[in-house]
Amino acid sequence: MDRDYDLFEILPDGSPIWKCAVAGHENAIQRLREQAKHTDNELRIMHLASNTIIAVLNAPPHTGDTPRPRNRPSEST
Repeated sequence: MDRDYDLFEILPDGSPIWKCAVAGHENAIQRLREQAKHTDNELRIMHLASNTIIAVLNAPPHTGDTPRPRNRPSEST
């Protein structure tokens, strides 16, 4: 049985806008990629029943104090 996921667009002021519900993980990822072609705003897929963020696209650059992971030697720098 496929889980249901919800796709949200995060506006520049941080407000979430619900875009759609999608059945199935692969369908949700595909819809996320399609939506990302039409906006520069951050997009998130969430599984609301577990309050889990599944995927994020167009996330803003990291600006906090927590260091970001470094690239592994096999990744480009």
